[in-house]
Amino acid sequence: MDIQFLWLLAFVALGLFNGVLAGLLGIGGGMVIVPSMIWLAPQLGVPAEHVMHVALGTSMATICFIALSSARSHYRRGSVSVPLLKVLIPGIAIGGLLGAILAKYMNTAWLAWTFSIFAILVGIKLLSGVNPEAKGEKTQGKQRLPAGVVMGAVSSLVGIGGGSVVVPYLLYHKEKLVVAIGTAAACGLPLAIMAAAGYIITGWGTDSLPVNHIGYVYWPAMIAIAIGSMLTAPFGAYLAHRLPTKVIKRIFAVLLIVVAIKIIIDHL
Repeated sequence: MDIQFLWLLAFVALGLFNGVLAGLLGIGGGMVIVPSMIWLAPQLGVPAEHVMHVALGTSMATICFIALSSARSHYRRGSVSVPLLKVLIPGIAIGGLLGAILAKYMNTAWLAWTFSIFAILVGIKLLSGVNPEAKGEKTQGKQRLPAGVVMGAVSSLVGIGGGSVVVPYLLYHKEKLVVAIGTAAACGLPLAIMAAAGYIITGWGTDSLPVNHIGYVYWPAMIAIAIGSMLTAPFGAYLAHRLPTKVIKRIFAVLLIVVAIKIIIDHL
C-alpha cells in the first residue's frame, strides 16, 4: 500500500478522534493536533528546527475549517454575541498574526516549552473544573482591543482556536457561560485565518521543508484532520449527553499534562 495513502489515513483517524473529543468535552484543536504533529512531523521529513513551527501552523490552518463549522453551529443556537464579536475580533485577528510572526523568531525548544506550559495549565484547569469568578466589569471596545491582541497572540503561539483563553476572559467580565462559549467559538475563525496566514507567510521559501508544505502548513494533514474532525464532532456532542464527561475530562487532563511534561523533557 502506498505510504502517502497510509499517512492520509493516519491524519483522518487523528481528525476523527479530535472531532469526538471536541464534541464530547468542548476540547480539541491544538490540544490534540499540536502534540500529534510534534510526533508525526519528524517522520514526514520535517527538520528538527522546524517541527514546532509546522505543528503550530498546521494546527491553526486546520482550525480554520473546524472553527467555521463550530461558529455556525453556535450562531444557529443564538449563543454568539455579535456586539462582543465586533469589539473582540480586531484585536484577536491582529494578535493571531503577531503570534505567528513572533513564532518565526523562536526556536523549536522555546515553542515546545511555551505550548507545554500552556497545556499543563489547561490540564490543571480541567482537573479543577472551576471557572473564573465574575469579578471584572463589563469592558468597552477600546479596553478589549489590547486584551484581544494578547489572547490572539497566545492562541497563535500554542496553536489553539482561542476558547481556552477567550471563555475565561468573558466569564470574568460577567458574560453568561453559553454566550462566552459561543462567542469564543466564533472568534476562533478570524483568529485561525490570520494565524494560519502568518505561518504560511513566515514559512514561505523554507527550502529544508519536504514537499506538500505551504509555508509552515502541511496541507494534506490540514485537509484530512479537518474532514475527520467535522465528521465526528456531532457524534461527540451526542455522547456528551450519555457519558460521564467529568470523568473523561479528568482522564484527558491527566494525559494532557503527561504529554506536556514529555514534550518538555524531550526539549531540555
